[in-house]
Amino acid sequence: MTTSDDLVQRLLELTAEQLSVAPAQLVRDASLAEDLGLDSLAAIEWGMAIEDAFGVALPEDAMEHVTTYGDVQALVESLVTTAVEA
Repeated sequence: MTTSDDLVQRLLELTAEQLSVAPAQLVRDASLAEDLGLDSLAAIEWGMAIEDAFGVALPEDAMEHVTTYGDVQALVESLVTTAVEA
């Protein structure tokens, strides 16, 4: 079972690799577009990598409603927790 700390670390590593950013840039209030340079194509690829890594399905509109790295982290934690409880 994945602990919250494990999940946070795995997401950080995955995101740093997918977005080609330093892990230190991945703070909760980092803007996905402005601070991390996320564009629509990168968002799709990153979303697919998240789904594969964590065995969850991101809702189609999920990435439209998140604006910071912290938002994504909270979404993934919620989805993983829901999947484990199901």
